[in-house]
Amino acid sequence: MPLENHPGNDFVDRKFLLIEDFDVMRGVLRALLKRCGARHVDTAANAREALQHMQHSKYDVVLCDFNLGGGKNGQQVLEEARHDRLIGHATIWIMITAEKTSDMVMSIAEHAPDDYLLKPIIEALLTTRLSKLIVRKKAMADITAAMAAKKYLQALDLCAQRLAQDKGNPMEVLRIQADLYQRTGKNEQARAIYDSILARRSIPWAKLGMAKLSIHCLDHANARVLLEDLIAENPNYLEAYDWLARVHQHLGGQEAEESVLLRATALSPNSAPRQNALGAAALRCNHFDIAEQAMRRAIKLDEQSALKSVSPFLGLARVYSASNRPQEAMKILGEVAQKFSGEDVKIQAKAEEVRVLHRTGNKEAAAAIAQEMTARIQSDGQNLSPNATIELADTLMQMGNHTEAAQLLQFVVRNNDEDEDLGLRAQAVFDRADKTADGHALLGQSRQQTREAMNQGVLLLRAGKLDEALERMRAACALMPRNPRVLLNLAYLYIVMLEKNGWRRDVEDEARKAITLANSIAPGKQRAGELLARLETVANTPRAAAKGTPPG
Repeated sequence: MPLENHPGNDFVDRKFLLIEDFDVMRGVLRALLKRCGARHVDTAANAREALQHMQHSKYDVVLCDFNLGGGKNGQQVLEEARHDRLIGHATIWIMITAEKTSDMVMSIAEHAPDDYLLKPIIEALLTTRLSKLIVRKKAMADITAAMAAKKYLQALDLCAQRLAQDKGNPMEVLRIQADLYQRTGKNEQARAIYDSILARRSIPWAKLGMAKLSIHCLDHANARVLLEDLIAENPNYLEAYDWLARVHQHLGGQEAEESVLLRATALSPNSAPRQNALGAAALRCNHFDIAEQAMRRAIKLDEQSALKSVSPFLGLARVYSASNRPQEAMKILGEVAQKFSGEDVKIQAKAEEVRVLHRTGNKEAAAAIAQEMTARIQSDGQNLSPNATIELADTLMQMGNHTEAAQLLQFVVRNNDEDEDLGLRAQAVFDRADKTADGHALLGQSRQQTREAMNQGVLLLRAGKLDEALERMRAACALMPRNPRVLLNLAYLYIVMLEKNGWRRDVEDEARKAITLANSIAPGKQRAGELLARLETVANTPRAAAKGTPPG
Protein backbone atom coordinates (compact mmCIF):
# COMPACT_ATOMS: atom_id res chain seq x y z
CA MET A 1 0.00 0.00 0.00
CA PRO A 2 1.44 3.44 -0.89
CA LEU A 3 2.42 5.39 2.19
CA GLU A 4 0.09 8.29 1.29
CA ASN A 5 -2.81 5.97 2.11
CA HIS A 6 -1.42 5.17 5.56
CA PRO A 7 -3.01 7.07 8.43
CA GLY A 8 -0.73 9.81 9.77
CA ASN A 9 1.53 9.83 6.67
CA ASP A 10 4.22 12.47 7.22
CA PHE A 11 5.51 12.66 3.63
CA VAL A 12 2.63 14.43 1.89
CA ASP A 13 3.38 17.99 2.99
CA ARG A 14 7.16 17.69 3.16
CA LYS A 15 9.43 19.17 0.52
CA PHE A 16 12.06 16.81 -0.97
CA LEU A 17 15.23 17.51 -2.95
CA LEU A 18 16.72 14.62 -4.93
CA ILE A 19 20.34 15.05 -6.09
CA GLU A 20 21.45 12.42 -8.64
CA ASP A 21 23.64 12.85 -11.71
CA PHE A 22 22.24 10.00 -13.86
CA ASP A 23 18.98 10.89 -15.65
CA VAL A 24 17.52 7.40 -15.53
CA MET A 25 18.32 6.86 -11.84
CA ARG A 26 16.98 10.32 -11.03
CA GLY A 27 13.68 9.36 -12.64
CA VAL A 28 13.57 6.02 -10.82
CA LEU A 29 14.20 7.59 -7.42
CA ARG A 30 11.71 10.39 -8.05
CA ALA A 31 9.02 7.85 -8.91
CA LEU A 32 9.96 5.87 -5.79
CA LEU A 33 9.49 8.94 -3.59
CA LYS A 34 6.12 9.59 -5.22
CA ARG A 35 5.02 6.02 -4.46
CA CYS A 36 6.08 6.57 -0.85
CA GLY A 37 3.63 9.48 -0.65
CA ALA A 38 5.84 12.50 -1.45
CA ARG A 39 4.11 15.21 -3.49
CA HIS A 40 6.73 17.97 -3.61
CA VAL A 41 9.95 16.62 -5.17
CA ASP A 42 12.59 18.87 -6.80
CA THR A 43 15.57 17.32 -8.59
CA ALA A 44 19.16 18.35 -9.29
CA ALA A 45 21.71 16.73 -11.59
CA ASN A 46 24.85 18.13 -9.95
CA ALA A 47 26.18 20.09 -6.98
CA ARG A 48 25.69 23.49 -8.61
CA GLU A 49 21.99 22.86 -9.30
CA ALA A 50 21.48 21.39 -5.82
CA LEU A 51 23.01 24.41 -4.07
CA GLN A 52 20.96 26.78 -6.22
CA HIS A 53 17.78 24.93 -5.23
CA MET A 54 18.74 25.13 -1.53
CA GLN A 55 19.49 28.85 -1.81
CA HIS A 56 15.93 29.50 -3.00
CA SER A 57 13.90 26.85 -1.13
CA LYS A 58 13.91 25.19 2.27
CA TYR A 59 13.77 21.40 2.11
CA ASP A 60 12.56 18.96 4.73
CA VAL A 61 14.37 15.96 3.19
CA VAL A 62 17.42 15.77 0.90
CA LEU A 63 18.41 12.52 -0.82
CA CYS A 64 21.88 12.95 -2.31
CA ASP A 65 24.04 10.56 -4.31
CA PHE A 66 27.65 10.49 -3.10
CA ASN A 67 29.20 10.44 -6.59
CA LEU A 68 27.89 13.31 -8.72
CA GLY A 69 30.25 13.06 -11.69
CA GLY A 70 32.66 15.98 -12.03
CA GLY A 71 32.94 18.78 -9.45
CA LYS A 72 31.77 18.47 -5.87
CA ASN A 73 30.64 15.10 -4.50
CA GLY A 74 27.69 14.58 -2.17
CA GLN A 75 29.85 14.88 0.94
CA GLN A 76 31.07 18.31 -0.18
CA VAL A 77 27.52 19.43 -1.02
CA LEU A 78 26.49 18.50 2.55
CA GLU A 79 29.49 20.41 3.96
CA GLU A 80 28.68 23.53 1.95
CA ALA A 81 24.96 23.37 2.74
CA ARG A 82 25.78 23.23 6.45
CA HIS A 83 28.46 25.90 6.24
CA ASP A 84 26.19 28.34 4.36
CA ARG A 85 23.17 27.40 6.52
CA LEU A 86 21.17 26.26 3.50
CA ILE A 87 19.78 23.44 5.62
CA GLY A 88 18.58 23.63 9.19
CA HIS A 89 18.71 21.35 12.20
CA ALA A 90 15.32 19.88 11.19
CA THR A 91 16.41 18.89 7.66
CA ILE A 92 16.84 15.16 7.04
CA TRP A 93 19.85 14.35 4.83
CA ILE A 94 20.24 10.84 3.40
CA MET A 95 23.34 9.96 1.40
CA ILE A 96 22.99 7.37 -1.36
CA THR A 97 25.78 5.29 -2.86
CA ALA A 98 26.25 2.21 -5.00
CA GLU A 99 29.71 1.56 -3.56
CA LYS A 100 29.98 -0.90 -0.69
CA THR A 101 33.70 -0.54 0.04
CA SER A 102 34.60 0.07 3.68
CA ASP A 103 36.43 3.34 3.00
CA MET A 104 33.39 4.72 1.15
CA VAL A 105 31.00 3.74 3.94
CA MET A 106 33.39 5.13 6.59
CA SER A 107 33.79 8.38 4.67
CA ILE A 108 30.03 8.89 4.45
CA ALA A 109 29.49 8.03 8.12
CA GLU A 110 32.20 10.49 9.23
CA HIS A 111 30.31 13.44 7.80
CA ALA A 112 27.25 12.43 9.79
CA PRO A 113 24.31 12.56 7.41
CA ASP A 114 21.14 11.41 9.11
CA ASP A 115 21.39 8.11 7.27
CA TYR A 116 22.85 6.49 4.18
CA LEU A 117 21.36 3.95 1.77
CA LEU A 118 23.01 1.52 -0.62
CA LYS A 119 21.62 1.16 -4.14
CA PRO A 120 19.39 -0.44 -5.29
CA ILE A 121 16.81 1.11 -2.94
CA ILE A 122 13.46 -0.57 -2.42
CA GLU A 123 10.24 1.21 -1.46
CA ALA A 124 9.74 -0.57 1.86
CA LEU A 125 13.26 0.25 3.07
CA LEU A 126 13.03 3.92 2.07
CA THR A 127 9.62 4.25 3.73
CA THR A 128 10.82 2.65 6.97
CA ARG A 129 14.03 4.69 7.19
CA LEU A 130 12.33 7.99 6.40
CA SER A 131 9.51 7.36 8.87
CA LYS A 132 11.97 6.61 11.69
CA LEU A 133 14.06 9.68 10.88
CA ILE A 134 10.99 11.93 10.89
CA VAL A 135 9.94 10.61 14.30
CA ARG A 136 13.47 11.07 15.69
CA LYS A 137 13.83 14.59 14.28
CA LYS A 138 10.45 15.60 15.73
CA ALA A 139 11.37 14.23 19.16
CA MET A 140 14.66 16.15 19.25
CA ALA A 141 13.58 19.29 17.36
CA ASP A 142 13.27 21.63 20.35
CA ILE A 143 16.62 20.51 21.81
CA THR A 144 18.55 20.84 18.55
CA ALA A 145 16.94 24.25 17.87
CA ALA A 146 18.06 25.52 21.29
CA MET A 147 21.59 24.19 20.69
CA ALA A 148 21.75 25.80 17.24
CA ALA A 149 20.82 29.12 18.88
CA LYS A 150 23.54 28.50 21.54
CA LYS A 151 20.87 28.53 24.26
CA TYR A 152 22.59 25.76 26.15
CA LEU A 153 20.79 26.16 29.49
CA GLN A 154 17.45 25.98 27.70
CA ALA A 155 18.65 22.89 25.84
CA LEU A 156 19.63 21.28 29.17
CA ASP A 157 16.15 21.95 30.57
CA LEU A 158 14.61 20.40 27.46
CA CYS A 159 16.86 17.34 27.82
CA ALA A 160 15.65 16.88 31.41
CA GLN A 161 12.04 17.15 30.25
CA ARG A 162 12.60 14.65 27.44
CA LEU A 163 14.25 12.16 29.81
CA ALA A 164 11.32 12.47 32.22
CA GLN A 165 8.79 11.88 29.43
CA ASP A 166 10.58 9.18 27.42
CA LYS A 167 12.37 6.55 29.46
CA GLY A 168 12.36 3.95 26.68
CA ASN A 169 15.26 5.25 24.53
CA PRO A 170 17.25 7.83 26.49
CA MET A 171 20.75 7.28 25.08
CA GLU A 172 20.67 10.01 22.42
CA VAL A 173 19.32 12.54 24.91
CA LEU A 174 21.91 11.52 27.52
CA ARG A 175 24.70 11.94 24.96
CA ILE A 176 23.51 15.46 24.13
CA GLN A 177 22.98 16.28 27.82
CA ALA A 178 26.53 15.22 28.73
CA ASP A 179 27.94 17.27 25.84
CA LEU A 180 25.93 20.31 26.97
CA TYR A 181 27.22 19.93 30.52
CA GLN A 182 30.78 20.02 29.19
CA ARG A 183 30.06 23.05 27.00
CA THR A 184 28.67 24.94 29.98
CA GLY A 185 31.56 24.02 32.29
CA LYS A 186 29.59 21.47 34.35
CA ASN A 187 32.15 18.71 34.00
CA GLU A 188 31.18 16.76 37.10
CA GLN A 189 27.59 16.42 35.88
CA ALA A 190 28.93 15.16 32.54
CA ARG A 191 31.20 12.71 34.37
CA ALA A 192 28.23 11.39 36.37
CA ILE A 193 26.36 10.57 33.13
CA TYR A 194 29.38 8.81 31.63
CA ASP A 195 30.02 6.86 34.85
CA SER A 196 26.40 5.75 35.07
CA ILE A 197 26.37 4.51 31.47
CA LEU A 198 29.78 2.81 31.59
CA ALA A 199 28.86 1.03 34.83
CA ARG A 200 26.21 -0.86 32.85
CA ARG A 201 28.01 -1.39 29.52
CA SER A 202 30.79 0.02 27.38
CA ILE A 203 29.25 2.68 25.15
CA PRO A 204 31.82 4.26 22.78
CA TRP A 205 30.66 7.88 23.05
CA ALA A 206 30.58 7.66 26.85
CA LYS A 207 34.15 6.34 27.01
CA LEU A 208 35.26 9.05 24.56
CA GLY A 209 33.56 11.62 26.78
CA MET A 210 35.52 10.36 29.80
CA ALA A 211 38.74 10.61 27.80
CA LYS A 212 37.94 14.23 26.86
CA LEU A 213 37.33 15.02 30.53
CA SER A 214 40.72 13.52 31.40
CA ILE A 215 42.37 15.69 28.74
CA HIS A 216 40.59 18.74 30.14
CA CYS A 217 41.97 17.87 33.59
CA LEU A 218 45.47 17.48 32.02
CA ASP A 219 45.50 13.77 32.86
CA HIS A 220 46.76 12.75 29.44
CA ALA A 221 48.10 9.41 30.65
CA ASN A 222 44.61 8.30 31.73
CA ALA A 223 43.13 9.66 28.50
CA ARG A 224 45.60 7.55 26.52
CA VAL A 225 44.53 4.38 28.38
CA LEU A 226 40.82 5.12 27.82
CA LEU A 227 41.32 5.88 24.13
CA GLU A 228 43.48 2.81 23.51
CA ASP A 229 40.81 0.65 25.18
CA LEU A 230 38.10 2.34 23.13
CA ILE A 231 39.91 1.66 19.85
CA ALA A 232 40.61 -1.95 20.85
CA GLU A 233 36.88 -2.45 21.47
CA ASN A 234 35.72 -0.35 18.49
CA PRO A 235 38.44 -0.35 15.81
CA ASN A 236 36.29 1.69 13.39
CA TYR A 237 35.58 4.56 15.82
CA LEU A 238 37.62 7.18 13.97
CA GLU A 239 37.12 10.11 16.34
CA ALA A 240 38.95 8.13 19.03
CA TYR A 241 42.04 7.89 16.77
CA ASP A 242 42.05 11.67 16.32
CA TRP A 243 41.95 12.30 20.07
CA LEU A 244 44.57 9.63 20.76
CA ALA A 245 46.90 11.28 18.21
CA ARG A 246 46.52 14.61 20.04
CA VAL A 247 47.28 12.93 23.36
CA HIS A 248 50.47 11.35 21.95
CA GLN A 249 51.52 14.73 20.57
CA HIS A 250 51.04 16.32 23.99
CA LEU A 251 53.02 13.52 25.65
CA GLY A 252 55.84 13.92 23.13
CA GLY A 253 55.22 10.58 21.39
CA GLN A 254 55.75 11.78 17.84
CA GLU A 255 56.11 8.36 16.22
CA ALA A 256 53.15 7.03 18.21
CA GLU A 257 51.07 9.99 16.96
CA GLU A 258 52.08 9.25 13.37
CA SER A 259 51.31 5.54 13.80
CA VAL A 260 47.79 6.24 15.12
CA LEU A 261 47.02 8.57 12.21
CA LEU A 262 48.39 6.07 9.68
CA ARG A 263 45.94 3.49 11.06
CA ALA A 264 43.08 6.00 10.93
CA THR A 265 43.78 7.10 7.34
CA ALA A 266 44.04 3.46 6.26
CA LEU A 267 40.51 2.94 7.61
CA SER A 268 39.10 6.17 6.12
CA PRO A 269 41.40 7.87 3.60
CA ASN A 270 38.96 10.59 2.50
CA SER A 271 39.22 13.05 5.42
CA ALA A 272 41.28 16.11 4.46
CA PRO A 273 41.81 17.30 8.08
CA ARG A 274 43.08 13.86 9.14
CA GLN A 275 45.42 13.62 6.14
CA ASN A 276 46.74 17.07 7.05
CA ALA A 277 47.26 15.95 10.66
CA LEU A 278 49.13 12.86 9.41
CA GLY A 279 51.34 15.06 7.21
CA ALA A 280 52.21 17.31 10.15
CA ALA A 281 52.96 14.31 12.40
CA ALA A 282 55.15 12.68 9.75
CA LEU A 283 57.04 15.94 9.23
CA ARG A 284 57.79 16.11 12.97
CA CYS A 285 59.32 12.64 12.57
CA ASN A 286 61.29 13.75 9.46
CA HIS A 287 59.39 11.18 7.40
CA PHE A 288 59.22 13.44 4.38
CA ASP A 289 57.75 10.94 1.90
CA ILE A 290 54.78 10.16 4.16
CA ALA A 291 54.33 13.85 4.95
CA GLU A 292 54.34 14.89 1.29
CA GLN A 293 51.90 12.16 0.30
CA ALA A 294 49.48 13.05 3.11
CA MET A 295 49.60 16.80 2.43
CA ARG A 296 49.03 16.26 -1.29
CA ARG A 297 46.11 13.97 -0.49
CA ALA A 298 44.61 16.62 1.81
CA ILE A 299 44.92 19.27 -0.93
CA LYS A 300 43.26 16.97 -3.46
CA LEU A 301 40.38 16.13 -1.10
CA ASP A 302 39.84 19.82 -0.34
CA GLU A 303 39.87 20.84 -4.01
CA GLN A 304 36.09 21.22 -4.37
CA SER A 305 35.31 21.91 -0.71
CA ALA A 306 33.72 25.12 0.57
CA LEU A 307 35.82 24.57 3.70
CA LYS A 308 39.16 24.47 1.87
CA SER A 309 42.04 24.95 4.29
CA VAL A 310 45.40 26.61 3.74
CA SER A 311 47.06 24.24 6.24
CA PRO A 312 48.06 21.42 3.83
CA PHE A 313 49.54 23.93 1.38
CA LEU A 314 51.67 25.47 4.13
CA GLY A 315 52.52 22.00 5.41
CA LEU A 316 53.66 20.90 1.96
CA ALA A 317 55.82 24.03 1.63
CA ARG A 318 57.41 23.16 4.97
CA VAL A 319 58.05 19.57 3.80
CA TYR A 320 59.82 20.91 0.71
CA SER A 321 61.80 23.43 2.75
CA ALA A 322 62.87 20.81 5.32
CA SER A 323 63.91 18.37 2.56
CA ASN A 324 66.03 21.00 0.73
CA ARG A 325 63.61 21.65 -2.15
CA PRO A 326 63.26 25.45 -1.85
CA GLN A 327 62.02 26.10 -5.40
CA GLU A 328 59.11 23.71 -4.90
CA ALA A 329 58.37 25.33 -1.53
CA MET A 330 58.21 28.80 -3.11
CA LYS A 331 55.96 27.46 -5.89
CA ILE A 332 53.47 26.17 -3.30
CA LEU A 333 53.57 29.49 -1.45
CA GLY A 334 52.79 31.18 -4.75
CA GLU A 335 49.70 28.97 -5.05
CA VAL A 336 48.66 30.03 -1.55
CA ALA A 337 48.76 33.69 -2.62
CA GLN A 338 46.56 32.89 -5.65
CA LYS A 339 44.01 30.65 -3.95
CA PHE A 340 43.57 32.19 -0.51
CA SER A 341 42.95 35.66 0.85
CA GLY A 342 42.96 37.25 4.29
CA GLU A 343 45.63 38.68 6.58
CA ASP A 344 45.94 35.52 8.70
CA VAL A 345 46.78 33.43 5.62
CA LYS A 346 49.28 36.00 4.40
CA ILE A 347 51.20 36.04 7.65
CA GLN A 348 51.27 32.23 7.86
CA ALA A 349 52.63 32.08 4.31
CA LYS A 350 55.21 34.76 5.13
CA ALA A 351 56.42 32.67 8.09
CA GLU A 352 57.10 29.78 5.73
CA GLU A 353 58.78 32.13 3.24
CA VAL A 354 61.20 33.32 5.94
CA ARG A 355 62.26 29.71 6.56
CA VAL A 356 62.75 29.02 2.84
CA LEU A 357 64.76 32.21 2.27
CA HIS A 358 66.94 31.47 5.30
CA ARG A 359 67.66 27.93 4.09
CA THR A 360 68.64 29.22 0.64
CA GLY A 361 71.03 31.77 2.16
CA ASN A 362 68.99 34.85 1.28
CA LYS A 363 69.29 36.18 4.82
CA GLU A 364 68.73 39.84 3.98
CA ALA A 365 65.31 39.20 2.41
CA ALA A 366 64.40 36.80 5.21
CA ALA A 367 65.33 39.38 7.85
CA ALA A 368 63.27 42.13 6.18
CA ILE A 369 60.13 39.97 6.06
CA ALA A 370 60.71 38.69 9.59
CA GLN A 371 61.00 42.18 11.03
CA GLU A 372 57.70 43.23 9.43
CA MET A 373 55.99 40.05 10.65
CA THR A 374 57.20 40.44 14.21
CA ALA A 375 55.59 43.86 14.44
CA ARG A 376 52.32 42.67 12.91
CA ILE A 377 52.03 39.59 15.10
CA GLN A 378 52.48 41.62 18.27
CA SER A 379 50.36 44.62 17.31
CA ASP A 380 47.39 42.87 15.70
CA GLY A 381 47.43 39.46 17.39
CA GLN A 382 47.69 37.81 13.98
CA ASN A 383 46.58 34.19 13.94
CA LEU A 384 49.92 32.41 13.83
CA SER A 385 49.78 29.43 16.17
CA PRO A 386 52.04 29.46 19.25
CA ASN A 387 54.04 26.51 17.88
CA ALA A 388 54.50 28.21 14.49
CA THR A 389 55.51 31.45 16.24
CA ILE A 390 58.15 29.60 18.29
CA GLU A 391 59.48 27.94 15.13
CA LEU A 392 59.66 31.33 13.42
CA ALA A 393 61.49 32.75 16.44
CA ASP A 394 63.92 29.83 16.29
CA THR A 395 64.65 30.64 12.65
CA LEU A 396 65.18 34.31 13.51
CA MET A 397 67.52 33.38 16.35
CA GLN A 398 69.60 31.25 13.94
CA MET A 399 69.71 34.21 11.55
CA GLY A 400 71.08 36.45 14.29
CA ASN A 401 67.88 38.49 14.64
CA HIS A 402 67.91 38.06 18.41
CA THR A 403 65.74 41.07 19.27
CA GLU A 404 62.88 40.07 16.96
CA ALA A 405 63.12 36.43 18.09
CA ALA A 406 62.96 37.45 21.75
CA GLN A 407 59.95 39.70 21.08
CA LEU A 408 58.05 36.82 19.47
CA LEU A 409 58.90 34.42 22.30
CA GLN A 410 57.77 36.98 24.89
CA PHE A 411 54.53 37.41 22.93
CA VAL A 412 53.93 33.65 23.04
CA VAL A 413 54.55 33.47 26.80
CA ARG A 414 52.35 36.50 27.56
CA ASN A 415 49.48 34.96 25.60
CA ASN A 416 49.97 31.43 26.96
CA ASP A 417 51.09 32.08 30.52
CA GLU A 418 49.42 28.90 31.86
CA ASP A 419 51.02 26.57 29.28
CA GLU A 420 54.22 25.23 30.83
CA ASP A 421 55.14 23.18 27.75
CA LEU A 422 55.12 26.27 25.50
CA GLY A 423 57.16 28.15 28.09
CA LEU A 424 59.79 25.39 28.07
CA ARG A 425 59.86 25.36 24.26
CA ALA A 426 60.32 29.14 24.19
CA GLN A 427 63.20 28.89 26.69
CA ALA A 428 64.77 26.12 24.60
CA VAL A 429 65.13 28.58 21.68
CA PHE A 430 67.23 30.84 23.92
CA ASP A 431 69.19 27.80 25.19
CA ARG A 432 70.13 26.71 21.65
CA ALA A 433 71.43 30.22 20.94
CA ASP A 434 73.56 30.21 24.16
CA LYS A 435 71.29 32.87 25.64
CA THR A 436 69.86 30.91 28.55
CA ALA A 437 70.14 33.74 31.09
CA ASP A 438 68.51 36.22 28.69
CA GLY A 439 65.66 33.78 28.15
CA HIS A 440 64.97 33.32 31.85
CA ALA A 441 65.04 37.09 32.41
CA LEU A 442 62.88 38.08 29.42
CA LEU A 443 60.32 35.31 29.75
CA GLY A 444 60.11 35.89 33.50
CA GLN A 445 59.47 39.57 32.79
CA SER A 446 56.68 38.59 30.36
CA ARG A 447 54.99 36.41 32.97
CA GLN A 448 55.19 39.25 35.49
CA GLN A 449 53.66 41.64 32.93
CA THR A 450 50.79 39.22 32.44
CA ARG A 451 50.08 38.88 36.16
CA GLU A 452 50.19 42.64 36.76
CA ALA A 453 47.99 43.50 33.77
CA MET A 454 45.32 41.01 34.86
CA ASN A 455 45.48 41.77 38.57
CA GLN A 456 44.95 45.52 38.06
CA GLY A 457 41.65 44.94 36.27
CA VAL A 458 40.47 42.28 38.72
CA LEU A 459 41.17 44.47 41.77
CA LEU A 460 39.24 47.38 40.25
CA LEU A 461 36.35 45.03 39.44
CA ARG A 462 36.24 43.77 43.03
CA ALA A 463 36.16 47.39 44.22
CA GLY A 464 33.11 48.00 42.03
CA LYS A 465 34.96 50.43 39.74
CA LEU A 466 33.60 48.92 36.54
CA ASP A 467 34.56 51.66 34.09
CA GLU A 468 38.16 51.77 35.34
CA ALA A 469 38.29 47.96 35.35
CA LEU A 470 37.07 47.91 31.75
CA GLU A 471 39.80 50.35 30.71
CA ARG A 472 42.48 48.18 32.38
CA MET A 473 41.16 44.94 30.95
CA ARG A 474 41.00 46.37 27.45
CA ALA A 475 44.61 47.48 27.87
CA ALA A 476 45.49 43.93 28.97
CA CYS A 477 43.79 42.57 25.83
CA ALA A 478 45.82 44.98 23.70
CA LEU A 479 49.01 43.62 25.31
CA MET A 480 47.84 39.99 25.16
CA PRO A 481 45.27 39.75 22.33
CA ARG A 482 45.35 35.94 22.22
CA ASN A 483 45.45 35.13 25.94
CA PRO A 484 42.32 33.07 26.77
CA ARG A 485 42.46 34.00 30.47
CA VAL A 486 42.54 37.73 29.67
CA LEU A 487 39.71 37.36 27.16
CA LEU A 488 37.56 35.46 29.65
CA ASN A 489 38.25 38.05 32.36
CA LEU A 490 37.04 40.71 29.95
CA ALA A 491 33.92 38.66 29.15
CA TYR A 492 33.28 38.25 32.88
CA LEU A 493 33.44 42.02 33.36
CA TYR A 494 30.97 42.60 30.53
CA ILE A 495 28.57 40.08 32.11
CA VAL A 496 28.84 41.81 35.50
CA MET A 497 28.01 45.09 33.75
CA LEU A 498 24.94 43.50 32.16
CA GLU A 499 23.82 42.08 35.50
CA LYS A 500 24.26 45.42 37.26
CA ASN A 501 23.08 47.87 34.60
CA GLY A 502 20.65 45.78 32.55
CA TRP A 503 20.91 44.14 29.16
CA ARG A 504 22.48 45.95 26.20
CA ARG A 505 22.98 44.31 22.83
CA ASP A 506 26.40 45.86 22.21
CA VAL A 507 27.73 44.73 25.61
CA GLU A 508 26.37 41.21 25.14
CA ASP A 509 27.95 41.07 21.68
CA GLU A 510 31.33 42.10 23.11
CA ALA A 511 31.07 39.46 25.86
CA ARG A 512 30.12 36.75 23.36
CA LYS A 513 32.93 37.81 21.02
CA ALA A 514 35.52 37.52 23.82
CA ILE A 515 34.25 34.07 24.87
CA THR A 516 34.15 32.82 21.27
CA LEU A 517 37.73 33.99 20.60
CA ALA A 518 38.99 32.45 23.86
CA ASN A 519 37.27 29.17 22.99
CA SER A 520 38.74 29.15 19.47
CA ILE A 521 42.25 29.62 20.92
CA ALA A 522 41.85 27.12 23.80
CA PRO A 523 38.78 24.91 23.17
CA GLY A 524 37.01 23.23 26.07
CA LYS A 525 37.92 25.55 28.92
CA GLN A 526 35.44 25.07 31.77
CA ARG A 527 35.29 28.80 32.51
CA ALA A 528 34.27 29.59 28.92
CA GLY A 529 31.28 27.29 29.28
CA GLU A 530 30.34 28.76 32.65
CA LEU A 531 30.48 32.32 31.31
CA LEU A 532 28.47 31.41 28.22
CA ALA A 533 25.76 29.91 30.43
CA ARG A 534 25.78 32.98 32.68
CA LEU A 535 25.55 35.27 29.65
CA GLU A 536 22.57 33.27 28.40
CA THR A 537 20.86 33.71 31.79
CA VAL A 538 21.37 37.48 31.67
CA ALA A 539 20.13 37.71 28.08
CA ASN A 540 16.93 35.87 29.00
CA THR A 541 15.98 38.04 32.00
CA PRO A 542 12.77 40.14 31.86
CA ARG A 543 14.89 43.32 31.79
CA ALA A 544 16.59 42.09 28.63
CA ALA A 545 13.30 41.10 27.05
CA ALA A 546 11.90 44.57 27.78
CA LYS A 547 14.76 46.16 25.82
CA GLY A 548 14.32 43.95 22.78
CA THR A 549 14.97 40.38 21.80
CA PRO A 550 18.62 39.58 22.52
CA PRO A 551 20.56 37.58 19.97
CA GLY A 552 20.72 33.82 20.59
